[in-house]
Amino acid sequence: MTQELNIEFDYKGIDESGRPEQILKNLNQVEDKSRNIYLERLQTFNKETLEQNPEPFRFLRKDNCSIIATILPYEFDMSQAIQTYILSTPGHREEKSIILKQTDLQDLDSYQYSFQFLREKILVANGFDKSQIMFEMRDYYTDIERNHSLVSKQFDLKNYIHIQNLTRLAFDLIKNEITQFKTVNETKLSYFAKDAYKFPFSLLDLKPLIALVDDDDFSYQLDQAMAAYHQNLFLPCAATLGVVLETLCIKILEENLVKKVKAGDTQLGVLKEKLHQEGITSRRDNTRLEVAYKMRNMASHASPGVALKEDCHFMLNVINTIAFEYLKEN
Repeated sequence: MTQELNIEFDYKGIDESGRPEQILKNLNQVEDKSRNIYLERLQTFNKETLEQNPEPFRFLRKDNCSIIATILPYEFDMSQAIQTYILSTPGHREEKSIILKQTDLQDLDSYQYSFQFLREKILVANGFDKSQIMFEMRDYYTDIERNHSLVSKQFDLKNYIHIQNLTRLAFDLIKNEITQFKTVNETKLSYFAKDAYKFPFSLLDLKPLIALVDDDDFSYQLDQAMAAYHQNLFLPCAATLGVVLETLCIKILEENLVKKVKAGDTQLGVLKEKLHQEGITSRRDNTRLEVAYKMRNMASHASPGVALKEDCHFMLNVINTIAFEYLKEN
């Protein structure tokens, strides 16, 4: 039987009180400056693409991005001190510092490269996926006393941007986003909602929603709605999302042991009233369903445009909210 060792790691002081906060403060500056570079490039060389459809560009808004700083012990590789990420997290933002301990570093040497370990194990353990990475940077222990380190209180932002080559990384990010968006758009009906997290322009990570509802009809309908959305066909998308919402309402009624819904009672307006009458949905959520119902009906008489696109966004969020509020996880 192997005796478990309790090893005290050496962080050279960067784990001390106030230092992780300083790292995040400086990383915020890096993110803001990198976004300025990104926006300037878009507006100079890709203005028409940006105005026609901003969806591919993940880095446009700060509230759709997160920053993660991973603090590594000196024993990690006798060199690297910090691994930082700027991630695409549509719909929410996190600012997080993680000090890696012995338990976090188990199986480190089963990975050929340390960056693979950090991407495939540490990011995943904290609820992220490597496909969300837009920028990643490394700081080294040899530099932690210098002003181009994220640890520094006299942080030299300009020098850091130069050393980390962030201008070039911002340009490459734009090229990759445009290429990836074109690839998906040129493949007819190839968008699978269960894999939405792989694409930079997804409004929600729909994979947990698909798993929660666990219904073939729901999955197929949502897939068709998202295929229409990503081909900029917002009218059929809104109409199909209305069908998705009807299927979800039926599923919730069935889970609550309400007698089988009759064929004529499957319209969203009828279903939402039944859910409320049975005491299943709150008044607030019934109002949400009412608005979604009206949006679906208005979609039949609308012309394509930003307003209708926003309606699709709203309906997606209603579907997501209602599902996680009223369905039980298996």
